Amino acid sequence: MDSAARSKKGLGYLATHRSSGAVMRVTDIGGSSPLVEVIYNEILRDAFISDELVSCDELRGGLLAGLGVLTAVMDDRGRPLAAAVGEWDPGSRVLLLAYIAVRRERRSEGLGGLLMGEIGGAWQQRYHPEMTLAEIEHPSAHRTDADRGDVLARLRFYERHGARALDLPYFQPSLRPGAERVHGMLLIALAPLPGNGTDGSVDSGPVRAFLTEYFLGCEGAVGTDPASQRLWQAVDRAGGIPLLPLSDPLALPLSRA
Repeated sequence: MDSAARSKKGLGYLATHRSSGAVMRVTDIGGSSPLVEVIYNEILRDAFISDELVSCDELRGGLLAGLGVLTAVMDDRGRPLAAAVGEWDPGSRVLLLAYIAVRRERRSEGLGGLLMGEIGGAWQQRYHPEMTLAEIEHPSAHRTDADRGDVLARLRFYERHGARALDLPYFQPSLRPGAERVHGMLLIALAPLPGNGTDGSVDSGPVRAFLTEYFLGCEGAVGTDPASQRLWQAVDRAGGIPLLPLSDPLALPLSRA
């Protein structure tokens, strides 16, 4: 995107694509908009397996409750091309980038980077979070495919945008009865890095508060199984949680059931 071509306008702004000259709009989508279902069915469901994805009703409910944000890149016909979903936890003041996805035929056009600019800009101004986290797949545990994209390329994408991995053997909790936990995930901190993050670690307090609420909300309890014990022990280590560069995937922590 050509930043010089952007103009603030209403709830979003206009951006001109460098190669095609197409004008696209970046805007927030409200919970009552019919575009929520369009984005869910046409973008998110293609990019995430069912165990990783909340229901459309849950997505809409979070937006209506003021506990979420949905930002989309729209073409000049009003068709969503890419979207990012944020979930806000006011107790821990942690903002989770729950999902970011681009239509398969529009990948590698800079749309994901445009959304990352919103996450590091407008989202920060809206919530003033202690930290902004995201869950991504560990390259050693997940395969690249045509629908969900290149796992290593995704890691490099976040690296370019200044993200670091929390040194935790992280897994996504079961999102609903019957859904499986998703092991082999990374919990990453997005720029701007929180507090002393630039010095190599983050305060474990907000992370523990966020994860406690997350697991209680999804699974009804904080687990005591071996994978859960390994995760919480890593959260509670002295001196905070180390941040790791994304440049060496083999050095990143890996959770297993």
